[in-house]
Amino acid sequence: MYYIVISRRNRGLYTLSFTKLILLNLLLTFIWRMTMTDDKFLESKAILKVVFGGKSSIDAELFTKTINDTIALIKASSKIVAPNAFLRLDIKSNKEGSFETVLEAIVRHSTDLLTPALVALTIANVFLASIQIKQHCRGKKPKKIEHNQDETAIQNQDDKIFKVPSNIGKAYFKNNTFDDLTINLITNLSEREDFSVEIDGKKITINRSQYQEMTTPIVDENITAKTVKQKPFYYELNLRKADLTKFTKWTFTFNKSIEVTIEDKVFLEKVHSGKIKTLYAGCKVPCLLQIEYDLDNKHELIPNSDRYTIIEVTGDIIEPEEEKETGTLFDDQD
Repeated sequence: MYYIVISRRNRGLYTLSFTKLILLNLLLTFIWRMTMTDDKFLESKAILKVVFGGKSSIDAELFTKTINDTIALIKASSKIVAPNAFLRLDIKSNKEGSFETVLEAIVRHSTDLLTPALVALTIANVFLASIQIKQHCRGKKPKKIEHNQDETAIQNQDDKIFKVPSNIGKAYFKNNTFDDLTINLITNLSEREDFSVEIDGKKITINRSQYQEMTTPIVDENITAKTVKQKPFYYELNLRKADLTKFTKWTFTFNKSIEVTIEDKVFLEKVHSGKIKTLYAGCKVPCLLQIEYDLDNKHELIPNSDRYTIIEVTGDIIEPEEEKETGTLFDDQD
């Protein structure tokens, strides 16, 4: 659930009267505070500076559409970082010159997140990364995409590589949701000389010459028509990285590097209590493994939709064997 509040009057740009805006702001802020006063929730904030290059005024309809598209993309971004968080977006100020708007994203979220103070900033950075991916691809589908545990490497048709956190990369290319939302944001900007977004000192500027290529779809629709769950089978998975803190991911090798969910609570308790200490890269974990993946409406595999679950660890950890690595996009550049 989200509460979106536009809290500042913009000198005649809105059809709503100033009084109505104030009353609406007070009402939604009251609801926000009443529903979010529980000690189980924390608040974090992030500032987004949006500049519409060119003249110092802006068409009211264009401004409204752009703000709505910004909100939609930030909402989608929040689902990656903190799906159950409450989001409010305030307009803090408008400045003359090139038309500049300062937005504040206020997020209320549960206290069990690893870095609660950075939740709003992380959401804002997902928003920024979505625009950067679109700009990097230059209106053409990527030549190659590779994921590892931490990053997604995106190679465009000019062989340039851009990296983003893996959760952002996987979400952007899973289906066309983020691509469409980014296109919607850029489509309305044709009358402006440029458009820029700045978050925590990181700034990206889109020039008018880039508008056309950035409104070209680069992700197929990939509607999930069916999820397939294979019958569980016994397998010895080669460990790459163990989750010893409860806050990271279990990573194994299964033809490629994969992230795995472990449902065996007895095994996890032994790991996190220190009873099992022989977990390091190269160890093999005998287990009952289940694989599931998504098919699109043509019954074709949706790329990167495969998911892996260890239902049960079936034996003792096996002594490590040396593993040979192959080159990836991550070796090409920093």
